[in-house]
Amino acid sequence: MRAVRFDKYGDYDELKVVEVPEPEPGPEEVLVKVAAAAVNPFDNTVRRGWVAQVAPGMIQGNEGAGVVVGKGTKNLPTGTRVMVVGSYGFSRPGTWQEFVTAGPTEAVPAPESLSDVEAAAVPVAFLAAELALTIGCQIKPGMTILIPGVGGSVGNAANQLARVHGAGRVITSAGSSAKAKRAREMGHEDVVDLTQESLSEGVMRLTGGKGVDVALDSIGGAITGEALKSLAAGGRVVQMGYPGGTALTVDSVTLIWKPASIQGFNMYFQPPEAFGKAWGTLLPLLRDGKVKPVVERTYPLKEAAAATRHLIEDRPFGKVVLTI
Repeated sequence: MRAVRFDKYGDYDELKVVEVPEPEPGPEEVLVKVAAAAVNPFDNTVRRGWVAQVAPGMIQGNEGAGVVVGKGTKNLPTGTRVMVVGSYGFSRPGTWQEFVTAGPTEAVPAPESLSDVEAAAVPVAFLAAELALTIGCQIKPGMTILIPGVGGSVGNAANQLARVHGAGRVITSAGSSAKAKRAREMGHEDVVDLTQESLSEGVMRLTGGKGVDVALDSIGGAITGEALKSLAAGGRVVQMGYPGGTALTVDSVTLIWKPASIQGFNMYFQPPEAFGKAWGTLLPLLRDGKVKPVVERTYPLKEAAAATRHLIEDRPFGKVVLTI
């Protein structure tokens, strides 16, 4: 079967389509014929060699969607459309291949309201956003929250979910006027256009100088420091991503005299029951159309290198997905 892997660390062109054996499901696992698999910043981070735990020779891809084939299980019978997510592309071969195996906690039925491409765009972004909001941010009704990067997959998912959780006000940002315009057309009212003002300036303007209770930062780099400046006294930044850079720019005077705090968050370090609870919240919302992934572009599997370059360098509004 076809798969995309890198055999040495490096640039996008290290991604090659190769032939590998079809995987065999173990006890309690199902075999999934993959229809679509998303591209994420983490894939680029791994291929660059910035994640020491992942050696060359890894098939990439953290999430996907497809159908159970062969012998199914009681909960996932043959023919079930599923979304898969887990340690794919990290400690086991990823989803950028024609078939993957999935255990009971790695596959969930895909809502019929979503296409295969949309379903492939759900797991990482929406699980990360839901877990970060409920565990990291401890979101409560009426809370004022800043979630920068409405065009990013996690940022967009978190913006949608924060409203579902009853946030009193959700403020976001966009890196271009075109993205800010699109976000407003999609119903995001409080959007800071970063070509017109800094994130902290925009937040303070929108809140009348009060700032926000908490900021969920999935971008990193200079945005983390700007999120810190945007907090109300005693507020908190939950930092969970770094497409904007791994070196955070933070003003210690703001940190100390606000006073404020910064907390790291990683969805993969959460207990198994947290994932079950998160899916219990997400699946009805997805089924009923109350939240929905935004897909910007699709590429065929053989163009995985171009798809990754587009995601990283062009910073599109929405997910990039490979069709298989």
